[in-house]
Amino acid sequence: MAERALAIGLDGMPRTLLAELAADGVMPRLGALLAEGYCAPLRAPVPEISSTSWATFLTGTNPARHGIFGFTDLVPDEGYRICFPNLLHLREPALWALASAAGRRTVCLNVPGTYPAPAVDGVVVSGFVAPRIENAVTPDRLLPELRRFKYELDVEVGDVAGDPPGFLARAERALRARTDAMVHVLTQEPWDLGIAVLTETDRVHHFLWRAVADPADPLHGAVLDFYRLVDECAGRLADLCRPEDELFLVSDHGFGPVDRQFYLNAWLREAGHLADPETTGRLVDLDDRSHAFALDPARIYLHRKHRFPRGGLTDAEADALAEEIADELLRLRGDGTRVGTDVDGPLLVSAVHRPAELYHGPLLDHAADLLALPAPGVQLRGAFGGAAPLRSDTLTGTHTRENALFYRRGATAPPAGPDGPASLDMLDVAPTLLAAVGVHPLGLDGTVALGAGGGGGR
Repeated sequence: MAERALAIGLDGMPRTLLAELAADGVMPRLGALLAEGYCAPLRAPVPEISSTSWATFLTGTNPARHGIFGFTDLVPDEGYRICFPNLLHLREPALWALASAAGRRTVCLNVPGTYPAPAVDGVVVSGFVAPRIENAVTPDRLLPELRRFKYELDVEVGDVAGDPPGFLARAERALRARTDAMVHVLTQEPWDLGIAVLTETDRVHHFLWRAVADPADPLHGAVLDFYRLVDECAGRLADLCRPEDELFLVSDHGFGPVDRQFYLNAWLREAGHLADPETTGRLVDLDDRSHAFALDPARIYLHRKHRFPRGGLTDAEADALAEEIADELLRLRGDGTRVGTDVDGPLLVSAVHRPAELYHGPLLDHAADLLALPAPGVQLRGAFGGAAPLRSDTLTGTHTRENALFYRRGATAPPAGPDGPASLDMLDVAPTLLAAVGVHPLGLDGTVALGAGGGGGR
């Protein structure tokens, strides 16, 4: 057990990309760290989005226990009203509460989904979505300090398509200010467990992935400079650790290229499962003519009588329709404009799960009936408006469930299987961080992973 442990979050950083940039000398500080420990592949929960993944990171439990199923969600028992889940919706204790119960103090900086900042014996600076900085900082005596550093709750995206260098400059500005503030807080405040997440990597990956992946892209050199800055900032945070402290790196999901945006509600309309937009332009307009609808990114709900006020399907009818929709989704192909099972183009969906295949817990009946995962190069969307199932977008990168990372200094690699190194699960991160500072709460879904000093495995 160490006296202190620090986890540095690199939002949306793929394990393979980090290894490549380290090997190429673009990220020498993190490259040196990788040589001092083991970086395991990490699997994100479903859906593979920040809100669900960071909630799992914070609690060590799955969505049917912590209650965060997506970036937006249905308000329980309120029919068709949706909300943006935040910390108030989290149904399991977060890391700082678990640590505090064992007498450990936490400084938690910029983890998405932690707004509004709770009253804790420690520090919480909320990550996105955080509408007001006045409600995003505990204790509030730190507010003037953050303002002095010109701290930004999130990157100002602006017109990325019209001015990508300007967006990159804003990301670098936010990253510098964020790191300055984090170093200050972690230096001035006592902590046993420190968590500091850099989210600018995710923003750059979403909008400039093409420049990340293609050396011929005009912005490739500028993006490499951005990674050099990420390396410098992560290195400054790592420098706060003493040799005897535990040090971790973690990302919430992987990333990859996207060239097709597949809108499930538009497809459900074409397939006759969702009424046309003239009569059902919003979710609150649903009636018994609609049999299914989707929420972001790819959660499909059957319009059951027992679940929705105007639902028309019996459970038997809904279950049969779920089988039909799942089967068709797995056969759907797109050619750039058309979508269908007989279209000459790549597949759009790689897998469709029932919630009980992925989740367990008292909130299982709050989950969608079907959870789809995209095929490579596809981003699944649950927006309600628009007529075309396939559309273009300014985004050139999308989340992947696989290829996130979890690193521990001093750990060694476990024996690889026939398919390479085994992936850990996001569920394992919280129990591992807590165990590093001697906290072993009962009842978490994950297990301690990456034992240091030669343990390497679970």
